[in-house]
Amino acid sequence: MSVAESVFETQKIPVLLFQSGDRRYGVMLSSVREVVEIEDMEPIEGDREDEHEEYIGVMVLRKEPIPLVVVRPGVHDPVTELPMCIVLQRGHAVIGLAVQKIIGIRNFDPAHPTKGLTSSDQAQHAYLDEEGKIVQAVDPDRWFNAQSTLPLLADQRALKLVPDEKEEVKKARKTFMALTVKGHLYAVDSSLVERAIDDVGTTPLPKRPGVRLDSVIEVSGSVLPVLRLTPDGFESQTIHIIVNYYDQKWAIATEQVLGIVSDESPPGPATDESQARVISHKGAFHEVIDLSALISQMVPDFVRSDGRG
Repeated sequence: MSVAESVFETQKIPVLLFQSGDRRYGVMLSSVREVVEIEDMEPIEGDREDEHEEYIGVMVLRKEPIPLVVVRPGVHDPVTELPMCIVLQRGHAVIGLAVQKIIGIRNFDPAHPTKGLTSSDQAQHAYLDEEGKIVQAVDPDRWFNAQSTLPLLADQRALKLVPDEKEEVKKARKTFMALTVKGHLYAVDSSLVERAIDDVGTTPLPKRPGVRLDSVIEVSGSVLPVLRLTPDGFESQTIHIIVNYYDQKWAIATEQVLGIVSDESPPGPATDESQARVISHKGAFHEVIDLSALISQMVPDFVRSDGRG
C-alpha cells in the first residue's frame, strides 16, 4: 500500500449499516453501544404532535427504561416491523433506535451534505457505498439534543451525575460481533470486523495436504480465504464476516449475525484465561473466535506481517 493509499484508508469511518422503511441508513459506530432485539416496549398512547413523531415509546433493556425512536416518521409496530434496536449512547444519555434490519459494518468516507433525501429542511448527509449508491447518514445528536421531545434523557443525566465504579468497568468492556453456526454461539472482536456481507458466492479450492481451506470469495476485486468454524453444514453458511488480521483480510462463514454485543461477564482475576475465551451476553455464553488459532488450523503455512506464524 502506498503512502497516499495509507493516508486515504485512515480517513475511513466505521459505520453501522441498517435498513428501515426499505431504505438503507448508516450511523457512526462510535455512537453505538450495542445492538439488541426489542423484547419489551411501552408504546406512546394517544396522538403525537409533529415534533414528537419520531419518538414511539419506551423500551426496557435489562431493567433500564430508555426512549425508543425511529429514523423515519410513520406508524410502526416495533415488535414486528422494527424488531432490532441500535442502542446509541452519548455521555450518560442512552437512546434506542428501532430498525428493520441490521446489514453490517462498513468503512465509509466521511458523510457529504446531500439535498433531496427527505422533505425536511434539516441538514442531510449521506455516505457513498462501493457501488456509488447513497446511504443516508443518521446523526444521533438530533435526538440527544431534544430533551423535551425525548423524556427520560434528563432523568438519565440526573441519575448519572455521581461517578459509578460499575459504569467505568462497563465502559472499558470490549464489544463483539455475535454470530451463530449450527446452533452454537460465537463472538469475534468487533475492532477486527470490517463488514458483514450476504450476497456473495464462494469459489471452491482444490484440496491440498495439511490445508483445510476449501473456498474463497471475491469482495471488491479482492479474493479472500473463507474460514470455517465447523467441518460441515457449509450450505447454510451464507453470511461472511470480513475481518482484518495483520493486514490480511479473511472471511468467517456464518449462518446468522446477531448484532454487536458487549461482554457482561463479571470481571475475574487477571490470570483467568476463560475471560478471553468466552463472553456472556443476556445470560448466553458466546465462544470468542481465536483468529490466530483458526487461521493456523486451516492454513498452517500462513505468515503474519510481523514475520510470525
